[in-house]
Amino acid sequence: MKKLSAALLSAFLIITAIAQQEIHNFYITGKDKGFHFSSVFVKAQAYVHDVTGKKFHYLAVTSDEEAVIKMKKILEEHHAKIGSLWFDSHGLYKQGYSSFHVGDKEFSFKNITDTNTTQWLQQLKVYCDSGTSIGIGSCYGGATFDFPGNEFASAGRMNGDSLMIGLGKIFTHSTIYGSESWVMNKPGIFANNFAFAGYPWGKKYKKAVWTPVWNYLGSWKKYNYSTDEMQSINTVALDRKGNINIRSRNYLALEKAQRKQEKRIAQLEVVTNNPSANNNNN
Repeated sequence: MKKLSAALLSAFLIITAIAQQEIHNFYITGKDKGFHFSSVFVKAQAYVHDVTGKKFHYLAVTSDEEAVIKMKKILEEHHAKIGSLWFDSHGLYKQGYSSFHVGDKEFSFKNITDTNTTQWLQQLKVYCDSGTSIGIGSCYGGATFDFPGNEFASAGRMNGDSLMIGLGKIFTHSTIYGSESWVMNKPGIFANNFAFAGYPWGKKYKKAVWTPVWNYLGSWKKYNYSTDEMQSINTVALDRKGNINIRSRNYLALEKAQRKQEKRIAQLEVVTNNPSANNNNN
């Protein structure tokens, strides 16, 4: 009876300790080389929310090692677990596959299952559970369409779903989010609105090679390894506390967004036998 009581007391203390854990959110971005106005603007928004929010942390890092070391220090100090983790990054469309960066480290379907490559990310698993959300904040990070091909890469699948699944194998009970299209960084990215949706204005985005990206404006997917379920979801947003949320309706449910998408697709330039037309795809 005494052994049973001791076991019940131990279980109660463990459950109580877990319940008392704080939940902290993280926004991770790289350190830019040179001045980029849009990047500075986004980081300024993140910095303000870091200063004003005790459980939201903005980290600008040069490597995945630096990111994890800083996160672990914060989490241990507050006896906390991760609520939402957002990797702010750039997608490189011209390379023909989905990816995201943590500092100078690129992750894609090519290396996300390599335990040596992901050794630092793996250390965050103990701070995550079924309530943890992890966002691939790069353009095309969850793209499942076929890349049309250019002078840099052959036509083929973007494999964003494979990247999400690989990340899910690291964070086995958490939910992974990835975008099929562009991830914009407009004003109010922490206002739980459509700040991540939309499209860029540059001339290069008017080439036909971008057609798949235009077709999927505001489209996201989520994946959970424990259920092995990949789902198409409405546009993702962050709130003022850095929580990853799914909007009640999709970006393309807005008539204004539909009209703009249709107009832009109709205006895409079809260029053949001219490799330079696809230059500088980011």
